[in-house]
Amino acid sequence: MRVRILVTASLAALLLPTGPATAAPPGHAHGHPHRSHPVVPCSRGLVALTFDDGPVTTVTPRLVRVLRRLQVPATFFMVGSRVAEHPEVVRLVDRAGFTIGNHTWAHTDLTTQTPRQVHHALASTRRALVAAGVEPSDLARPPYGAIDAPARREMSDLGLVPVLWTIDSRDWTGLSSGQIRDGVVGDVHPHRTNVVLQHDGVDNSPATLRAVPQEVALLRQRGYCFAALDAAGRPTPPVPLATVEADRSRITEGDRVRLVVRLDEPTSRAVTVRTTAGTVRIPAGRQAAALWLRAPQDQVDEPVEELTTTVTGGSGIRPAPTPQAPVQVVDDDPAPVVSLDDASVTASPLLATPAPVRVRLDRPSSRDLPVVVRTPLGAVTVVVPALAVEASATVTVPVGRPTQPVQELPLRAGDATATLTVRPPAQTWREAADEAVAAIDWPQIAQPRLF
Repeated sequence: MRVRILVTASLAALLLPTGPATAAPPGHAHGHPHRSHPVVPCSRGLVALTFDDGPVTTVTPRLVRVLRRLQVPATFFMVGSRVAEHPEVVRLVDRAGFTIGNHTWAHTDLTTQTPRQVHHALASTRRALVAAGVEPSDLARPPYGAIDAPARREMSDLGLVPVLWTIDSRDWTGLSSGQIRDGVVGDVHPHRTNVVLQHDGVDNSPATLRAVPQEVALLRQRGYCFAALDAAGRPTPPVPLATVEADRSRITEGDRVRLVVRLDEPTSRAVTVRTTAGTVRIPAGRQAAALWLRAPQDQVDEPVEELTTTVTGGSGIRPAPTPQAPVQVVDDDPAPVVSLDDASVTASPLLATPAPVRVRLDRPSSRDLPVVVRTPLGAVTVVVPALAVEASATVTVPVGRPTQPVQELPLRAGDATATLTVRPPAQTWREAADEAVAAIDWPQIAQPRLF
C-alpha cells in the first residue's frame, strides 16, 4: 500500500524530537559489536518497535507470537479497511497486550484530503476498531508520515496524537531480512528517541518477520531494551516490579541480615526503591541492590519473632503488593531471674488471714510469665504481666491461737527462696469477738412512747 515517500527517516526525526546525538561504538553499524566486557542491559537506552499497514492474516498473528516469545512490546498502526476485514486478528493483537493505533481507513495521504475526508478516514477507523471489540489508543500515524496543519487540527479534534518515527527500516522496498536488520540496528543510537518504522501489512512483511528476532537479539546485546509508546507517542521506560528477598531466614536478636531488592526487568533509567528497612538506588540496567536489616537488641525476654520487609514506594518502579523477606528473629536474652520478697502477717483468732506473696523479675518479659510459688500452706501461681517486673498473690493463713509460736514458713519458686513469718494473734477468739462487738456503732433505739 506504500505508493510514494513524502517524509524520509531524517525528516521524520526532525518532527519527532530526539536527545543529543551520540557517536556509535566501533562495530555498531554491522554485525556484532566488538566489546571486551558485557554491556549492562538497558544502559544505552530504549527502542520502540512499531508496525504499520496491518492487520493481515498471513503475517500479523505470526509477528505477535514472535514478539510475545521475545517479550518485546510494540505498537501496531492499523488500516481501518483491514480492521473491518479481519477483526479476529485485531482482537488477537489486543489480547496479547500490544498497543493499537490509527493508520486511517485506506492508507491515504492526509495532506491531499479535505478536512472532512481526514476526519472520516480517522473516525471510521476508530469505529472499526471499537466494533472489533478493542479499545484503541489515541495514537495515530499519518500514512507516509505526511501531515500538515489542517490534518493536525482534525486529529486534535478527535483527541488523536500524531506519531512519526526516527528510524525507517525501508522494509517495504523489498530488502532482505538481513538488510532490514542491519538498517535498523545501524540507525539506533544511544540515549536518543529510537522509534522504528516497520510493516506487517506489505508484500515484503515476511522478510520483516524474519528480521525482528535478529534485531532484538543484537540490540539487547548492545545494551538497549524495548519499550511501548506512551500516550504522547514517546518510548516509555519499563516500570519494573520491585521485590525483596533475604539471604537468611533465621537470625539472632541483634544480628543483621542482608536483603536484596530485585527488579523483575531492567530499565533504562536509575530507580529508587523505598522499603521499611531502608532506601536503595538501582542504576540504569541493573536489577538488584543490597541493604542490611538489623534485628533490634533489647533486654526483654521474647519468643521467636518474624520480621518482614515491605516495599513502600520509590521512583520508576511498581512496589510489590505484600510484605516480603520473612526472617525469624531468635531472642538471645536469658529468661528473667525470679526472686521472692520476705513477708510477715499476724494470724487472726477469728478468720483465716491472707498473706502476701510477691515475685520480682530482674528484667521484663514480652509475655505474661506465670511463677509457681510453693509454701507449706499450698502452692500459689503469681502471674507477672508482660513487660512488668513484679506481681503478687496471696496464700491463706489459718485461724491462729495466742499460744502458737511464731512460724517461719519457707517460700520457694525454682531457685528463689524467701520466708513468710506468721505471728500468733495477741488475743483469744473471745477477746477478739468482744472487741469487735464493742467497736460496732449501733444505732440508737427509740424509746417507746406512752399514749
